Amino acid sequence: MNILDRGLFLATVILVMMLSFLLYLPSAAQSAMPPVHFKFESDAGLEMARTCGEIWKSEGPTLVSDLAPFTASFDTVTCFILDTDSFTRNFSGRLPDWGVGVAMPGGRLVAIDYSRLPAIGRGIKEVFLHEMVHAILFQVSADTWLPTWFHEGCAMKFSGEWKFSDTVSLVLDGKVPSLDHLQGRFPIPAGQADRAYRTSLLAVNRLIDQYGSHILGEILSETASSETFSLAFKKSTGVGMSEFTDDFASAMNLRLGWAVILTRWPTLFVLMSLIFATGAARKMIQTRRRLAEMDDEEESID
Repeated sequence: MNILDRGLFLATVILVMMLSFLLYLPSAAQSAMPPVHFKFESDAGLEMARTCGEIWKSEGPTLVSDLAPFTASFDTVTCFILDTDSFTRNFSGRLPDWGVGVAMPGGRLVAIDYSRLPAIGRGIKEVFLHEMVHAILFQVSADTWLPTWFHEGCAMKFSGEWKFSDTVSLVLDGKVPSLDHLQGRFPIPAGQADRAYRTSLLAVNRLIDQYGSHILGEILSETASSETFSLAFKKSTGVGMSEFTDDFASAMNLRLGWAVILTRWPTLFVLMSLIFATGAARKMIQTRRRLAEMDDEEESID
């Protein structure tokens, strides 16, 4: 092999090595995402784990960019995909009986009861992303306390669990809990818990509407370096927690007030009666006009 051939050979080897390195080098977005390690006990669990892995590959970058744009790295999250027996055996007493997912404090362990998902009408994507949002919040906040409404509102938003029927249900119920009452553990009865989850999402949505889509990441970044969430909230938004809480309550009363009035009994009965009476009167007028026209036609024929 002459010098020229040897040079070309070495250049080719170096090029191949560089390409191989680039192929296996994780992208910046991937290296900044929490790696997820799945554990399962059955073939059905394996299929669910594979599905969750694909979901995380496609949805994870968006969650990280919105919630933790300034975080360089994460610890691995271990996700247990369990049937109902295993889930109950490991987490009984820590969750209400309607719970099918959990994220442990610290953000390094989540678990999902995949067997009960069809019964409660939630998909694996919604539940998995919900718990992964909690894991991200736990890790980013560096063990600093976050109010439950912020935790659950973010999890509801980024898991896509909010439906139009939820808004209708909140309007019909006519009760929007105060954020002051949603800072700790949520109520256990399913009806009260539903209202708490829906209200939490509305609060997070209002934050984004008022301060932009970047605000959640800014609050979390400040939380990691501040002594309290309240201090981080004020630094990020320019307003105190009590001011935001009062503003949110006023906005909800204004937004839902008329809808609540119109859908409550006996107002709903009166409204429906008026609609029925108006329709009946209109029908009667149309009938009389038609009869008058028929009389005119008969006279003209005669």
